[in-house]
Amino acid sequence: MLSTLLSTQVFSQAKLSVENVHATYLRNSGTIMERSAIKGYFFFYLSDKINRSTNEYTLQILDENVNKVIDIKFQDSKQLSLLEAAYNGSSLCFLFKNEETKTLDMKVYSIDGKLKYSYTREYDKRTEALMKQYQSVHTDEGTNQNVFDLGDKGYVSVLPVSEGKQRTYQVDYYSSTTKKQWTFNPQDEEKYSMAEYLGSTDSLIILQVFKKNRALSGAITSHLVGINFMTRKLAFDIPDDNGDEYKFVPTNITHLKEQGKIMVMGNYFQENAKIMKDHSEGIAIIEINTKGKTVSKKYNSWEMDFAKHLPVNSKGKVDNLGYLFVHKMIKKPDGKLFVVGEGYRRQVSAGGIALNALALAGGRTNAGVTKIVVTDMVMMEFDDKYNLKNASIYDKTNNTAEATAISDYNSQHAIALYLKMTGSFDYEFTTSEDDNSNFAVCFSDYVRSKEYKGKTFNSIRYNGQKFVTDKIELKSNASSMKVFPAKAGSVLILEYFKKAKKIEFRVERIG
Repeated sequence: MLSTLLSTQVFSQAKLSVENVHATYLRNSGTIMERSAIKGYFFFYLSDKINRSTNEYTLQILDENVNKVIDIKFQDSKQLSLLEAAYNGSSLCFLFKNEETKTLDMKVYSIDGKLKYSYTREYDKRTEALMKQYQSVHTDEGTNQNVFDLGDKGYVSVLPVSEGKQRTYQVDYYSSTTKKQWTFNPQDEEKYSMAEYLGSTDSLIILQVFKKNRALSGAITSHLVGINFMTRKLAFDIPDDNGDEYKFVPTNITHLKEQGKIMVMGNYFQENAKIMKDHSEGIAIIEINTKGKTVSKKYNSWEMDFAKHLPVNSKGKVDNLGYLFVHKMIKKPDGKLFVVGEGYRRQVSAGGIALNALALAGGRTNAGVTKIVVTDMVMMEFDDKYNLKNASIYDKTNNTAEATAISDYNSQHAIALYLKMTGSFDYEFTTSEDDNSNFAVCFSDYVRSKEYKGKTFNSIRYNGQKFVTDKIELKSNASSMKVFPAKAGSVLILEYFKKAKKIEFRVERIG
C-alpha cells in the first residue's frame, strides 16, 4: 500500500519543483486516495528526447506532502501519447496511443511503480471515431471520457466505434488483480448509439446510452444500461419511457451500497417530448436495485417545486443563471441529499456578430453569433424522501465556455454534454468525510475587480450544520495550472512553465 511506502519519508515539505519537463498534459495527473483521505499524487511527462525516434517518459508519484516517492522512467516511440489516466485505490492505469505501431496500449502499474499488466489492441477504422474525438474535444482541462476505475477490481474503457454505417460503442474491462481482459459489444437494433459512463457498483458498469435509427433523426431515446463485469453480461437496459407517465433521462448515479440500491438523478420530460430538443419538466430521483427494477421515484418540477426556492420558469431556466447542470450528489448519513449544480446559458456574442458580418463580406469564420457562458453555482438540498427543501445560489463570474458556432445550433442538453466533455464548467471537485457528514465543493472562477483581476479557487464548505465559503487568488505566470484536493483545509497547486521546462507544486491553505 502507498501508506506503507510513504512511511519511509521522514521529512515533510509544502513545495516541490521538477525540472526537465519537455512536455506534459495536466489531464494526465491525479490524486491517490485511500477511502476519502489524500495519500499522494501522480503525473506523467516527457522527460527527455533520446534521439529522432525515441523519447524518455516519466511517471512521478508523490506523497501527500509533495515529497517524491518514486520515478518510473521508460523509453518509447516519440509517437507515443498518453490519452487518459485513472487510479483505483491499489493501482494506476494509463491508456496510450502509439502511432508507430497503430495500437492502443493499456498499462497497469502498482503503487510502488512496477508494471503489473500491459494490454494492447490495434486501432483501425472501427476506432476512427475515438481518434477524431481526442483530436477535436479532448482538452487539457477535460475529464476522463473513456477510461474509469472500478474500485480495486480494475478499469473499464467505453469507446465509440464504427462498423460500416453503424455507429455504436464498445466496453472493455481490464483487471488490475490478474491478467484478464474482455470486451462487451452491445446488440442494439438501432444504427446509431452513443454511450456515456455514469458510474459503477461492486459488480456493475452503468452507462447512459442515446440511440436513434437515422443520422439526422430527432427521434432519440435514452437508456440506462447496466453491464455486469463479473458475469460479462447485460444486467439491464431501461428505456426512457419504461411504461411511466414521463420520459426519464439519467445524468448522475450514486451507489447506495449499504442498501443494495442505485440512486439515479436526471431530467424528466412529457411522454411525447423530444428529449434532445424539448424542455424538461423538472428533476427526478429514482432508486433501482441491481437488476434494474424501480424501487422508488420522486419528481420535483420546475414550476411547482423549484420555483419555491429559485426564480425559475416552467422550462427550467433560472433568471440570470440559465439552465442547471448537475455535477455531484452527496448523500448524508441522516438520509438528506445535497446536489451540486452549475448554471449555463446562451447569450449574444458581440464579437461573433462582428466576425460573421465580416464573413458576409467575403471572409471566413467559425464564430457563432451567440456564445455559452457558465454562470453561478447552486446547492440544492433534498430530504430523505427526495423532496426539494432548499436551493441556494453562490455567485461567480459569468465565464465564456464556448464561442464557436456550436452554441448557435445545438439544444441546451447537447451543449451541456459538450461542456462536460471539454471541461468547460468551473466546478472542480468535491472532498468529503467517509460518511459525507462534512464536505467541500470546489470551483474555479475568474475575477475582474479593482482589487484583483485573475483566477481564483473557491470552496463551499459544509460543516454538518451550515455552509461557509472561502477562496484564494491564483495569479501566476505559468503556462497552465491545475488545482488538486489536499489535506483538510488545503489544496495542491500544480503550475507548468513550458518555456522553463519545469513543474512546480505547492500546498496552500484555503479558508
